[in-house]
Parts: sequence; structure tokens; C-alpha cells
Amino acid sequence: MKQCRGFLHTVAKGDTLYLLSRRYGVPLSSILLANPYVNVYNLQPGDEICIPCRRRPAGL
Repeated sequence: MKQCRGFLHTVAKGDTLYLLSRRYGVPLSSILLANPYVNVYNLQPGDEICIPCRRRPAGL
């Protein structure tokens, strides 16, 4: 995996990229660009997704 310019989120059961974009306030398109090799139709618990932002929001 290439370097993540943000932080890594470990996928939990029920997570989707859309839900993660809403949770972290990051556009879905930015998450997709930061994770070009992720199969968006087959996210599995334990997968790591790069969330591209300056810092992790407090409390998450």
C-alpha cells in the first residue's frame, strides 16, 4: 500500500465508503482517489482504508 496522507481506518462490519465519507466529513471522491486498489464492492472487516485528511477527528 502506498503512503496514506491522512490516517488509516480499519473497516468494521457494515462500513461502506459512503458511510466513512459522512463520518469523517471527507468527500467520497477523495476517499476513492486515496484508495485506488480497494474493491468498493467487497469491503471486508479488517481491511484498511486511507482517510485523506489533515488529522483524525476527535472522538473517532
